Amino acid sequence: MKVRGLAVLGIGVTLAIAATGCGKGTGKSDKALEIAVTYTGKEAEVFKDLVGKFEKESGIEVNVAEYGQDYEATLKTRMASKDLPDVFQTHGWSLLRYKEYLMKLNDEEWMKDYDESALGVIADEDDSVYVLMISELVNGTIVNLDVCEAAGVDPYAIHTWDDFTKACEKIKQAGYTPNGTNAQAGLLANPGGTWTTYDGEKAQDGKAMLDGSYTWDSYDAMLKQYADWIDKGYYYDDVLSIKGNDFTERYAGGKSAFILGYDPSIILTCLTLNPDAHYAFLPHFASQEGGKEFVGIGEGDAFGIWKDSKNTKGAKAFLNFMAKPENAYAINEASGKTSCLKSTMAIDKSYGLEIFKTMQEKCKDCDILYDNLWDRKYMPSGMWPIFENATTMLFDDHSEEGIAACKSYLQENYKDLYQASKGE
Repeated sequence: MKVRGLAVLGIGVTLAIAATGCGKGTGKSDKALEIAVTYTGKEAEVFKDLVGKFEKESGIEVNVAEYGQDYEATLKTRMASKDLPDVFQTHGWSLLRYKEYLMKLNDEEWMKDYDESALGVIADEDDSVYVLMISELVNGTIVNLDVCEAAGVDPYAIHTWDDFTKACEKIKQAGYTPNGTNAQAGLLANPGGTWTTYDGEKAQDGKAMLDGSYTWDSYDAMLKQYADWIDKGYYYDDVLSIKGNDFTERYAGGKSAFILGYDPSIILTCLTLNPDAHYAFLPHFASQEGGKEFVGIGEGDAFGIWKDSKNTKGAKAFLNFMAKPENAYAINEASGKTSCLKSTMAIDKSYGLEIFKTMQEKCKDCDILYDNLWDRKYMPSGMWPIFENATTMLFDDHSEEGIAACKSYLQENYKDLYQASKGE
């Protein structure tokens, strides 16, 4: 196995690729399988061990390309040069950025092994899948079960935002802070579709969002609901100044009940601070009865095959190797991400997966939508920091004028970014 990092490629990677066309002179063996990855640190060590195991079992030589922080820029350059690695990580963008460069993989045996949550983010409109995804990122509502129990709240009875508001009031009356988070982009971005986009919600404006005509009028209901929660004292008084470590310590200490718009990884941090605490994971709730309860899914570790690869046989062999439970789990354990192949989930004993599976069992009769993260699917690139600023604006001024200013800020930046994405 050969490993190529930025030290080998040098700062002239763009010129080197452009000048060599098919990759000659980059240190890549003509017969070796080239695999480009985002891994660093412990994950990179585990991956290299797995690659060594694959080489020994298959007899296929592998060159690992490690691009670190320059991964995305390097892949874009190689796309332009039509010289992509045989296998490469799609780092969240298998459909939205890389689809036209990837081989369709629906006929692979491991396709039958996916958990239902996974296909919502990697399956195209015609159910085509272009990657092996061994882990996923899940986003929803984090619940402190100890606080809910003390306040007499059954979190599994919460299905709409109205239900959530009633639960928050009981928690507030019991002497706890209902929402134990800081002001961050995920508060407004991640649950956004439950008000504006999905079937059965108060609005279904997904088409308008994608064609650039969205007016943000349907977003008013969500902003007003947040303003109501702020007025009622459902957040920490210092929500605008609280730092990440502070709200994690408070949450681990049982000061608050819910954290909206997060993934279970925060719970792992809390458990290091308070091993005796009990937590749960729930969807984002629906805006009204009959609406979708939403679990945002992001690609975790996903590997695709370049459609013009000259080593398709070796590339498919590698994906089959990585789909084996013991190999997928080795990476997932190192990364802390949630397993999404059923065979891997069967041997994965991580706390994050445990509470995710508990949610699936407890909410099996709920109408849950597993889909790509809302902003990633429906918003133009660059909106995340806009949501960050808008959240701060709303907490700083949640009057009618403040809500209008927040909405106007979102609308103007959405329009600018959408036009920029279309080259207008």
